[in-house]
Amino acid sequence: MEIEKMNRPKHREKIIRTLFKNFLVEYNSRSLSKTIGITHAGTFKILKKLEKENIVKSRKIGKAVVYSLNMENSRTITEIELSLIVESENYNRWIEEFKKLKDKSKFVILFGSIVKNLKEAKDIDILIVTEKNKLEESQQIISERSKLSYKKIHPLTQTLRDFNNDVSNKNKAIIEIMRTGIVLYGHREVVKILRNYIK
Repeated sequence: MEIEKMNRPKHREKIIRTLFKNFLVEYNSRSLSKTIGITHAGTFKILKKLEKENIVKSRKIGKAVVYSLNMENSRTITEIELSLIVESENYNRWIEEFKKLKDKSKFVILFGSIVKNLKEAKDIDILIVTEKNKLEESQQIISERSKLSYKKIHPLTQTLRDFNNDVSNKNKAIIEIMRTGIVLYGHREVVKILRNYIK
């Protein structure tokens, strides 16, 4: 997996990750290029290559061609997971900080101001999705970490069922967390769950 990650082109990875994390948005090549900050020509070229590899699929809406991930392809799943892992490597400090949650949760997502600017952030926002019988343990771990942290920790703890309901109902807060947050743990689980909402 390490070799795969080293050889993965950055812009390709960013396109895959953007299509996944913004799964409610229908992107054409031009709108996607503006979102990720590369040229339209460059974006279009990568999209056509991904389409040829059956990782993305396209469909026409009027005169526009919009792209989405092909979740029927197992390679697409692997590519998404790798892109999320690579993104989280820039947040190793928080992976270490919340390592005790790894075995007590389905997945953990860091979000809010702490993702954008560590120095200016006044608190740490974290989404913890877990099984109902592990909610109390997860909350206890956060309580212990809060005593040691120099920034206040604001946990949003949900059961898997509640999370699925929020995504199904397009809850704005949860959708925004998925769009801008960093998956610290449970990359595969996040992909497994959200694949059901990607058309």
